[in-house]
Amino acid sequence: MFNGSESAAGPHTIVDGKEVVNFASANYLGLIGNEKIIDSCISSLEKYGVGSCGPRGFYGTIDVHLDCESKIAKFLGTPDSILYSYGISTIFSVIPAFCKKEDIIVA
Repeated sequence: MFNGSESAAGPHTIVDGKEVVNFASANYLGLIGNEKIIDSCISSLEKYGVGSCGPRGFYGTIDVHLDCESKIAKFLGTPDSILYSYGISTIFSVIPAFCKKEDIIVA
C-alpha cells in the first residue's frame, strides 16, 4: 500500500515497506519535472499549440509528423512509416486495411 512518502505520480513508491517501480503512474520513467523536457514542451506549445487533436487527414499534417515518420522509417530500415496522432484512427484504418475476414486480432 502507498505510504504517502512519495507522490502517487512518482516513478517509485513503497509497497509493504519495499520500494517498487510505479508502472501505474504516467511518470514511471521519472521524467516529470525534468527541466529540459519542460523547456521542450513549452517551445512546442508556443510553436504548434496543442496539436492537431485528431486524425491528420482531417486536421492536417505538420513538420514534426513528417520528421518523426522519417526517423521511425530510418530506425526500422523501411522506405517509409506512418504515424497516427490519434490512436483510435489506427483501429478504424490500419487494422481493416491489413486484416482479412478470417483473421483473429488479439489486442
